[in-house]
Amino acid sequence: MPAPGLVGHDIIGKTSGDRGLASLVEASFADFKEAMEDGDTARSAPLVKALEELALIERGMIAAGSRRGQRALRLARLSLARRLITRHLSQASLSPAMVADLLGVSVRHMHMLFEGTGRSFSQTVTVQRIRLSGRLLREAPERAVAEVARACGFESLATFYRVFHATEGMTPGEFRARGARSGTVSPFHPTTEQPTHLTDK
Repeated sequence: MPAPGLVGHDIIGKTSGDRGLASLVEASFADFKEAMEDGDTARSAPLVKALEELALIERGMIAAGSRRGQRALRLARLSLARRLITRHLSQASLSPAMVADLLGVSVRHMHMLFEGTGRSFSQTVTVQRIRLSGRLLREAPERAVAEVARACGFESLATFYRVFHATEGMTPGEFRARGARSGTVSPFHPTTEQPTHLTDK
């Protein structure tokens, strides 16, 4: 397997004239680095192959419309879609149409990118939002739950409570309290909270 630094540096340098392709390469390389750090060879191996083939597309050695080219572009667009979700996670307006527009593909094509990943677009957004909210609940105990919900793109606090409980098996307040008991947040923060409208204090 090529060294991560050499693969990324070589391809990114050679695609600087095509920002569309460069963005796909950068997103793929970021995913590759994360997979390597996690020791996830099931993710990293296909990404290495995609990065190699993206370089060949840029050099004109394979056609973007070929089977190899399409396979590489599909995986790269999935990587970029995930990055775009992360970048716009706090926006309640985050939607399939928004990400598809940023990717420059149809909504149908964008949904197809997530087929085979085990999670749909909406499930991917929910997982990322709940993960972010859990981190904020533990790392920022002074922030109200309503504020955390907004920061994670939830317009309705009731929806946030429902989705959080369905995912974590406990309320945000209980989750924060458990973190407090483990010493990660202030033990003086209230441990029980009831869902209200986001505008409520």
